[in-house]
Amino acid sequence: STFVNLDYGATGTVAPIANLSLATSAGVQFYRKAREDASARADVLPVKALETLSSGSIQTATEEIIENKTLGAYAQEQVAWKDRIFLTGALRGDDNSAFGKEFDFVLYPKFSGSWVVTDEPFFADNPLFSTLKLRAAWGKAGQQPDVFAALRTYEASVGPGGVPTLTPSAIGNDSLKPEVGRELELGLDAGLLNERVGLGFTYFDQRTQDAIVSVPAIPSLGFPGNQFKNLGEVSNQGFEITLRAGVLQSSNVDLDLNLSFSRNQNEVVDIGDLASLTQDATIGQFHVPGFPVAGIFFRRVVSATIDNSGARPVATNVMCEGGDVVPGTSFSKGGGTPVACASAPLVYWGQPIPSREGSASATLTLFGKLQLYGLVDYVGGHQLVSGDIAAVHRFFLNSREILERDDPILLGYEATGQIWQPGIIDGSFAKLRTLSVNYRLPRSWASSIRAAGVSVTAAFENVATLWVGQRESFGHRQMDPEVRWSANTGTTQGLSAYNQEGWPQLKKLAATVRITY
Repeated sequence: STFVNLDYGATGTVAPIANLSLATSAGVQFYRKAREDASARADVLPVKALETLSSGSIQTATEEIIENKTLGAYAQEQVAWKDRIFLTGALRGDDNSAFGKEFDFVLYPKFSGSWVVTDEPFFADNPLFSTLKLRAAWGKAGQQPDVFAALRTYEASVGPGGVPTLTPSAIGNDSLKPEVGRELELGLDAGLLNERVGLGFTYFDQRTQDAIVSVPAIPSLGFPGNQFKNLGEVSNQGFEITLRAGVLQSSNVDLDLNLSFSRNQNEVVDIGDLASLTQDATIGQFHVPGFPVAGIFFRRVVSATIDNSGARPVATNVMCEGGDVVPGTSFSKGGGTPVACASAPLVYWGQPIPSREGSASATLTLFGKLQLYGLVDYVGGHQLVSGDIAAVHRFFLNSREILERDDPILLGYEATGQIWQPGIIDGSFAKLRTLSVNYRLPRSWASSIRAAGVSVTAAFENVATLWVGQRESFGHRQMDPEVRWSANTGTTQGLSAYNQEGWPQLKKLAATVRITY
């Protein structure tokens, strides 16, 4: 793997009049990353003494070269008035080797401003605010396509009579361009009561256009598989609040608290001429306009009757949730009159991306030497498709509920052949993430080893789960909602809601001694 960065920038400053300063910046940047893989394999070696690749009766070799280059240039102007009002405007242009050959260059503008209100004379004697800064920013940024997304590619094949030939692999897209996101941010930072309390607030409104989407290639073109196109548009809105407070400040005892909370809502706005796109049909994840990205859609059983007349109880008269469907699809927000499951829509169950996050931490300092720290974090507003829970109810049939057969909803899923719904759970949780203690040894002890300072720290990570949004489904417990590993799809980070055969976060205890000279 090779990474090359070249950066050149220059800034010139001037103060044409009193209280006004200008800073002009410009520069160019070049970035290259490349990976070359070569491997060879030999099988069926005639004797143990022969261990070279050339000794194998069956020899195979593979080689792969992946390279991406970016060349960019930027110019920026910053205006400062009396060191309290700041305005910045900039323009950046990028060219990337992964762009389609008919698309050469993309421009990203940005504008920002901030105002330190407490530096104004009319705010100088305010008894509440010791500092207050208002800020706003607007800008664009981009994400380039994957390395080979725009290229028409072929792969080697064996033709009639064993003659080597080529076969189509990917159609490519000469017009493929980067995804471009524009974002507006508004916020403030404030210090109150002589900086004993700090408050931060940020509101953001982000919209990504020309999102790169994989769509089926038109069969008449003669290329199989999918083609990448700039079709999607996604919006994301939310806010973040932070609060810090020096609750107790004395010569021997200090107690500081920090709180944060954020909320975001995302929505698929448009996907071109398509009514929906598939993220993972197996676990019911689709991109549907009007719903969050990679939303979870399944039929939902709302009622059933248990029939005990046979050898074992079964569900009859199974009804599913109804609702108006998105035109051209079978997806619905639900909430409609129950209908027969065979004609029921796929209703929205939730999203894989948390919509709420928060944390609370406390730092207690005693006598300036001993420091105790604790952190609790919270994640919520999302759902998981637990393969572990679904499996015990619907694959292995070894859960208590499926054996006792007295829950009409669970038997309804069995009767209609539905697999994953019993495993859909609320993924929210709160955890005591960190406990730590730090002690700074007396200076005389450090001096005995000619050190400027010595400190000892012990930290305990992933201490305990304090709360979960949903402990169980049909009587079977979820081991840990933070588990995000899947035996079927590898590491299910990002948009996948699937969760199977994972382990909880490991508890860790670390001790550290730091000596400063």
